[in-house]
Amino acid sequence: MIGGTMKSLFKSGVRDIKKRFSKGGEDDELPTPLGLRIGAAVDIDTLPLRMHADDLHVELPEETILIVAQGFVDLGDDTYVHRYYAENHTMIQILTVNGVEDQHVEEITLYVPYESIYPGSKGEWAQWTAKGGKIGAPTYRLADGTEYERIWFDTTPGHADPVVFTEEVYEDGETEEAEDVVQQVMLFGRNLEEGKKNEYLLITIEAYEGEKTVELMIGVDLDLPTVKVI
Repeated sequence: MIGGTMKSLFKSGVRDIKKRFSKGGEDDELPTPLGLRIGAAVDIDTLPLRMHADDLHVELPEETILIVAQGFVDLGDDTYVHRYYAENHTMIQILTVNGVEDQHVEEITLYVPYESIYPGSKGEWAQWTAKGGKIGAPTYRLADGTEYERIWFDTTPGHADPVVFTEEVYEDGETEEAEDVVQQVMLFGRNLEEGKKNEYLLITIEAYEGEKTVELMIGVDLDLPTVKVI
């Protein structure tokens, strides 16, 4: 079974979720763990993942990742999501609990873009966002037939509404100015064989700079020793 703190945050019901996302940070300085920041370079030892590359849809990075943007979401209850983006939109996501320093890191996940979808009509959007739409379905199947099961609200029968939040995205480490990116998000996953990394499918309906898209990203958990920040 796919587990972990981030994967279980959304099992307590919509009312509690709204409370988690209602809190805002009070500090002016953007907190960040592991020395990750805009301008940092990240080397990931992908050998443990490449041993199972044939079973994964993740396109593993071939070179050092240069961080060009940083995102931050305060979930409330001293729980935070930190996102670090490369130019090609590869994303390193870190979850911290009870603080934002290195010792508070609970999970590190690598996400790579898989597909961007641009619905062109109300009817096409309804296939995603209407009650019973794709983003809240119990399962999601890629074009090649690979199927992922919904992780968030996995005990909810049938459709589940996606989580809605605003991510603060910074593209300049020297300024406090951020772009607010409104997102509707659902997390899916699939279990691989024992001893292999499980794989996640993050589906996001994203509104940014006047454009609304559906973004699919494939992810795998990273072990802290495999991540080196330069």
